[in-house]
Amino acid sequence: MIGATTKVSRKLQSISAFAGIMALGLWVWVPAASSEPLSPAESRAEYAPMQSISYSFGSKFMSGYFVKDSDTCSVTLMVIEKSDPEEPLPLAPTRVRIVLYSGQIVGLDSEEGRSLNLTCGEGARTMFVDVGEREVLVARQASANKKKPML
Repeated sequence: MIGATTKVSRKLQSISAFAGIMALGLWVWVPAASSEPLSPAESRAEYAPMQSISYSFGSKFMSGYFVKDSDTCSVTLMVIEKSDPEEPLPLAPTRVRIVLYSGQIVGLDSEEGRSLNLTCGEGARTMFVDVGEREVLVARQASANKKKPML
């Protein structure tokens, strides 16, 4: 009986160690903020292809990733209303598929005024996500679209 308890205890220790190593490994992938000056209410992060992108903005939660497809960013997002994690989801999430050329921006807005802009980086090698007030991000998107017309 003591041998079985020792085996279980060692297995739990191994699982805990593995979980700690995984958490530490995932921390390395936390996106670094861009050096572009932003107001305190805004932030910017850079992502690599297939890196998980997750944000809460207002009453919404978005999770997704992008892949480089030729010279485009093929973005797949799931958008859902935030809810109590202990309760079943009241509504099904929405899958959003977007194809962006280098420099193009797509925006996601919440009714509470917080928004996200996703920008396809140079050569579709990176994706930038800006978080901030809707008016600021809409103006940034309009400015970028004047420079590069949608195809």
